[in-house]
This record gives sequence, C-alpha cells and structure tokens, in this order.
Amino acid sequence: MIFFGWGRRGKTAELDPGRVLVRAWSYFHLFWLFRISWPKGYTLATATPDGWAQRAISDEEGRALDPNGATDVNVWWRFGLLLPLIGIVCSVVIASLFPSA
Repeated sequence: MIFFGWGRRGKTAELDPGRVLVRAWSYFHLFWLFRISWPKGYTLATATPDGWAQRAISDEEGRALDPNGATDVNVWWRFGLLLPLIGIVCSVVIASLFPSA
C-alpha cells in the first residue's frame, strides 16, 4: 500500500499552432488527500521539424503569455484537504476564544 508520494507534473496551454506554454510544479502527498504543490516554472515549447524545442522562461513572461491562468494549479492539487483542516482548526480556536458568539 502506498501511503505517500512525490513527483512533478505539468499543465499545458496552446498559445498558437506550433507553440505551447508548459507550467511545471512539484508535489508531495500523504494518502492522496493531504497534498502540497509548489510551482517550478514555465517552459515555452515550439514545434520544429526535428521535434519540440523547449526553453525556460521567467515567471513574468509566463504570466504574460497566460493572462487567463489556463496553466494554474487548481486549489485541490495545491493544498488538498489541508484547507478544510485549517478551517476547522480556526473555527475551534475562535469558538474557544469567544464562547458566547
């Protein structure tokens, strides 16, 4: 049984025929539920007669090429069940600090 895992993933957005923006991120997870991901950067892939030519670009260039956020990591992949867990902890703390509320 696998209890934890890690790796890298990517998400692509076609800019125009022959050019693709790739955003890579790394992740770590426990039980596939408690997941944390962090971005690793952007790559611009261009089709050539010999295959795909890739070049790393800065985060500013990547965001400029993807203003709609098509390559953004969704909230579940970014934080998993950590968000509801943080919400529950905050609710318990607030309820214990202000019991009359």
